[in-house]
Amino acid sequence: MFKKVIYNTASQVVGKLITATSSLLITIIVGRSLGPAGYGDFTKIFTFVGYFYTIADFGFNAIYIKLTTGEPQSTLIRALVGLRLIVSVFLASVAISMSFLLPYNANLGTGFSPLVKIGIVIASTTIVTQALFTSANAFFQKSLRYDLSAIASVAGTLIILVLTVVAALLKSSLLIYALAYVLGGVTFVIVAYFIITNIYKVSILPEFSKVSSKNLISGAWPIGIALFFNLVYFRIDILILSYSSSSFQVGLYGLAYQFFEAALAIPIFFSNALYPLLANLFKSNKNEYNKQIKFWSLALLLFSIALTACLFVAAFLIPALLGSGFAASQTALRILALGMPFFFVSALFWHMLIIHDKQKTLITVYAIGAVFNVLANLVFIPKYGFLAASTITVVSEALITALLIIALKSPFKWYRKSVPVAPNGSQ
Repeated sequence: MFKKVIYNTASQVVGKLITATSSLLITIIVGRSLGPAGYGDFTKIFTFVGYFYTIADFGFNAIYIKLTTGEPQSTLIRALVGLRLIVSVFLASVAISMSFLLPYNANLGTGFSPLVKIGIVIASTTIVTQALFTSANAFFQKSLRYDLSAIASVAGTLIILVLTVVAALLKSSLLIYALAYVLGGVTFVIVAYFIITNIYKVSILPEFSKVSSKNLISGAWPIGIALFFNLVYFRIDILILSYSSSSFQVGLYGLAYQFFEAALAIPIFFSNALYPLLANLFKSNKNEYNKQIKFWSLALLLFSIALTACLFVAAFLIPALLGSGFAASQTALRILALGMPFFFVSALFWHMLIIHDKQKTLITVYAIGAVFNVLANLVFIPKYGFLAASTITVVSEALITALLIIALKSPFKWYRKSVPVAPNGSQ
């Protein structure tokens, strides 16, 4: 088990090193080209669209893995793709419609300007490509072939990097940078689906199956709602900051968060690699399962402390890389880095609750976290700006971690027993 986890995590880490380096270069290029205020508008676009990524995700991958046995079932993966395609196209339409209703105060320079709204329309296309790529990742995760997923990720990110460089050389506007992400998203999908079709000889064309879709939705809806609450408390600060502060402040916080978010991919990689193996152990050998949980909890905690130190060092590089205009982002990044241990262990505990068939508990946990986060941000961001947003992010994740521990340890049924998922999703 250890070797499988390390191999899959290493594959993701190697891929992420390449994509993170490329993303860092993209951030530097966009930041230097557009400045703090322009980067703030860029952040607004993809923060708004990012909400719809999470809704399209809806936790379907976790249920797909529970429903499949042995090699991934071609019928169910096609049903997953079909379901996500319908959902994502609908959500992209909603995002575009909502963008025109977003408020903007031209005198104060707060809210979403007409330029940002057009950017949202362009970027909404990535809701569909992200959903399709996420579905392909379910196949790779079940097959324990994260190396193949990494290939697609690297290809798409490099396309975005090349287009970003070209846009910078041509002194292009904000909208061209948004378009680069659209074309990168298309590349993600083409490469991932080409790999699945040619290596596994599995057709991944969408199939619209009522039975399979019902099985996926019935198991995933608690996770999907929890993911939405997770995103609300995770990124609502950007929206509140957008309404109460200038794009300049949004840009300072958005840049710090970009560095922090890149580091957050690591605990997600570990937990994703562990999840299929721990799920099997929980069914077959609970003693070994408990041993592995203790080992990986400690390992993730120690690794997170080391990563926190790395982010503190990285903060010193921001002015040199992006100019003195972003100097204030250093403090925001250091504050965010203090929350890294909480994000590492909560990623593991999240998957444990799903393994224990307590996914409905996640709704309670993240609803509490979302309410706390929204209220705290509404109170403190208008007065303290992006530094309040950074601090509240850390405190909120500490609260979430504590609630997850209580949910796993508590003998009380503060959740309703989850509805059992059908043994397979085939028709």
